[in-house]
Amino acid sequence: MINEISNALQLKVVVNEEEKQQAIALLQLQQLPVSDIDEDKILYLLKDAERTIGTVGLEIFEDCALLRSVSVVKEEQGKGYGKYIKEEIEKYVKEAGINCLYLLTTTAKDFFNKQGYCVISREEAPASVKQTAAFTSLCPASAVIMKKRI
Repeated sequence: MINEISNALQLKVVVNEEEKQQAIALLQLQQLPVSDIDEDKILYLLKDAERTIGTVGLEIFEDCALLRSVSVVKEEQGKGYGKYIKEEIEKYVKEAGINCLYLLTTTAKDFFNKQGYCVISREEAPASVKQTAAFTSLCPASAVIMKKRI
Protein backbone atom coordinates (compact mmCIF):
# COMPACT_ATOMS: atom_id res chain seq x y z
CA MET A 1 0.00 0.00 0.00
CA ILE A 2 1.12 3.53 -0.62
CA ASN A 3 1.43 5.09 2.79
CA GLU A 4 2.67 8.43 1.62
CA ILE A 5 1.38 9.66 -1.71
CA SER A 6 4.19 11.17 -3.73
CA ASN A 7 3.92 14.93 -4.11
CA ALA A 8 4.38 14.32 -7.83
CA LEU A 9 1.33 12.00 -8.03
CA GLN A 10 -1.42 13.56 -10.11
CA LEU A 11 -4.59 12.37 -11.80
CA LYS A 12 -4.42 14.44 -14.96
CA VAL A 13 -7.08 14.88 -17.63
CA VAL A 14 -5.84 13.89 -21.08
CA VAL A 15 -5.56 17.08 -23.14
CA ASN A 16 -3.56 16.15 -26.24
CA GLU A 17 -3.06 13.34 -28.73
CA GLU A 18 0.19 12.14 -27.13
CA GLU A 19 -1.50 11.68 -23.75
CA LYS A 20 -4.50 10.03 -25.42
CA GLN A 21 -2.18 7.52 -27.08
CA GLN A 22 -0.47 6.84 -23.72
CA ALA A 23 -3.86 6.12 -22.16
CA ILE A 24 -4.94 3.89 -25.06
CA ALA A 25 -1.65 1.95 -24.95
CA LEU A 26 -2.05 1.30 -21.22
CA LEU A 27 -5.68 0.25 -21.65
CA GLN A 28 -4.68 -2.16 -24.42
CA LEU A 29 -1.93 -3.59 -22.20
CA GLN A 30 -4.59 -4.24 -19.56
CA GLN A 31 -6.88 -5.76 -22.24
CA LEU A 32 -9.53 -3.11 -21.68
CA PRO A 33 -11.79 -1.79 -24.46
CA VAL A 34 -10.62 1.17 -26.54
CA SER A 35 -12.65 0.94 -29.75
CA ASP A 36 -15.25 3.51 -28.63
CA ILE A 37 -12.85 6.13 -27.26
CA ASP A 38 -13.87 9.45 -28.78
CA GLU A 39 -14.20 13.10 -27.75
CA ASP A 40 -17.23 12.25 -25.57
CA LYS A 41 -15.10 10.14 -23.22
CA ILE A 42 -12.96 11.94 -20.68
CA LEU A 43 -9.68 10.13 -20.10
CA TYR A 44 -7.28 10.62 -17.22
CA LEU A 45 -3.71 9.51 -16.63
CA LEU A 46 -2.32 8.85 -13.18
CA LYS A 47 1.20 10.26 -13.32
CA ASP A 48 4.02 10.12 -10.81
CA ALA A 49 6.23 12.88 -12.17
CA GLU A 50 6.66 11.80 -15.81
CA ARG A 51 5.86 8.12 -15.22
CA THR A 52 2.37 6.90 -16.15
CA ILE A 53 0.96 4.56 -13.50
CA GLY A 54 -2.72 4.24 -14.41
CA THR A 55 -5.81 5.40 -16.23
CA VAL A 56 -9.49 6.05 -15.71
CA GLY A 57 -12.23 7.28 -17.97
CA LEU A 58 -15.66 8.85 -17.61
CA GLU A 59 -18.74 9.07 -19.74
CA ILE A 60 -20.82 11.85 -18.23
CA PHE A 61 -24.59 12.09 -18.56
CA GLU A 62 -26.98 14.57 -16.92
CA ASP A 63 -26.68 13.58 -13.26
CA CYS A 64 -24.70 10.36 -13.47
CA ALA A 65 -21.57 9.00 -15.09
CA LEU A 66 -20.17 5.70 -16.24
CA LEU A 67 -16.77 4.99 -14.71
CA ARG A 68 -14.56 3.46 -17.37
CA SER A 69 -11.38 1.43 -17.27
CA VAL A 70 -9.74 2.07 -13.94
CA SER A 71 -6.34 0.50 -14.54
CA VAL A 72 -2.92 0.41 -12.91
CA VAL A 73 0.27 -0.89 -14.54
CA LYS A 74 1.02 -4.45 -13.42
CA GLU A 75 4.18 -3.64 -11.45
CA GLU A 76 2.30 -1.06 -9.35
CA GLN A 77 -0.87 -3.07 -8.64
CA GLY A 78 -1.72 -3.82 -5.02
CA LYS A 79 -0.13 -0.60 -3.73
CA GLY A 80 -3.25 1.53 -3.37
CA TYR A 81 -3.13 3.39 -6.67
CA GLY A 82 -6.53 2.05 -7.79
CA LYS A 83 -8.10 3.39 -4.60
CA TYR A 84 -6.34 6.73 -5.14
CA ILE A 85 -7.72 6.94 -8.70
CA LYS A 86 -11.22 6.09 -7.45
CA GLU A 87 -11.08 8.70 -4.68
CA GLU A 88 -9.83 11.45 -6.99
CA ILE A 89 -12.42 10.73 -9.69
CA GLU A 90 -15.20 10.67 -7.08
CA LYS A 91 -14.09 14.12 -5.85
CA TYR A 92 -14.22 15.41 -9.41
CA VAL A 93 -17.70 14.05 -10.17
CA LYS A 94 -19.08 15.33 -6.86
CA GLU A 95 -17.74 18.83 -7.63
CA ALA A 96 -19.29 18.54 -11.11
CA GLY A 97 -22.74 17.88 -9.62
CA ILE A 98 -22.89 14.20 -10.56
CA ASN A 99 -24.72 12.23 -7.90
CA CYS A 100 -24.23 8.64 -9.04
CA LEU A 101 -21.47 6.58 -10.64
CA TYR A 102 -22.00 3.33 -12.53
CA LEU A 103 -19.47 0.82 -13.78
CA LEU A 104 -19.30 -2.51 -15.56
CA THR A 105 -16.68 -5.06 -14.56
CA THR A 106 -15.72 -8.65 -15.13
CA THR A 107 -12.68 -8.63 -12.83
CA ALA A 108 -12.93 -5.91 -10.16
CA LYS A 109 -16.23 -6.57 -8.38
CA ASP A 110 -14.56 -7.24 -5.02
CA PHE A 111 -12.38 -4.12 -5.26
CA PHE A 112 -15.33 -1.84 -6.02
CA ASN A 113 -17.54 -3.53 -3.44
CA LYS A 114 -14.92 -2.57 -0.81
CA GLN A 115 -15.09 1.00 -2.17
CA GLY A 116 -18.82 1.33 -1.52
CA TYR A 117 -20.23 0.24 -4.88
CA CYS A 118 -23.09 -2.23 -4.94
CA VAL A 119 -24.17 -4.69 -7.61
CA ILE A 120 -27.42 -3.85 -9.38
CA SER A 121 -29.34 -5.64 -12.09
CA ARG A 122 -28.82 -4.57 -15.70
CA GLU A 123 -32.45 -3.46 -15.77
CA GLU A 124 -31.82 -0.97 -12.93
CA ALA A 125 -29.21 0.97 -14.93
CA PRO A 126 -30.41 4.32 -16.29
CA ALA A 127 -31.23 4.55 -20.00
CA SER A 128 -28.16 6.74 -20.63
CA VAL A 129 -25.84 4.00 -19.33
CA LYS A 130 -27.75 1.25 -21.15
CA GLN A 131 -27.14 3.07 -24.45
CA THR A 132 -23.34 3.14 -24.13
CA ALA A 133 -21.11 0.89 -26.20
CA ALA A 134 -19.66 -0.48 -22.95
CA PHE A 135 -23.11 -1.68 -21.90
CA THR A 136 -24.41 -2.83 -25.29
CA SER A 137 -21.39 -4.49 -26.86
CA LEU A 138 -17.93 -3.93 -25.35
CA CYS A 139 -18.49 -5.61 -22.01
CA PRO A 140 -19.89 -9.14 -22.05
CA ALA A 141 -23.39 -9.82 -20.77
CA SER A 142 -21.70 -11.55 -17.83
CA ALA A 143 -20.19 -8.24 -16.69
CA VAL A 144 -21.46 -7.04 -13.34
CA ILE A 145 -22.99 -3.56 -13.19
CA MET A 146 -22.32 -1.60 -10.03
CA LYS A 147 -23.55 1.71 -8.65
CA LYS A 148 -22.50 4.21 -6.02
CA ARG A 149 -24.26 7.36 -4.87
CA ILE A 150 -21.77 10.19 -4.59
